[in-house]
Amino acid sequence: MNEKKPYIEKTVIEKHWNPDYDQSAICTCGHIYGRHFDSYDHMSNIGCKYCDCMEFILRESFVTLF
Repeated sequence: MNEKKPYIEKTVIEKHWNPDYDQSAICTCGHIYGRHFDSYDHMSNIGCKYCDCMEFILRESFVTLF
């Protein structure tokens, strides 16, 4: 019996900027939420403009050193 399926199924997840999200939220990379989107390209998800971070992950807490 042939176990192969006739189609290859793909799931695509698209991540878009959420205008209702806290715009001052800080990512684990240390930059704010809006820095992960391109305002010149309809706020497309481009990763952080200032470092190599490719996904906004909310920083739960952080310590400020003086």
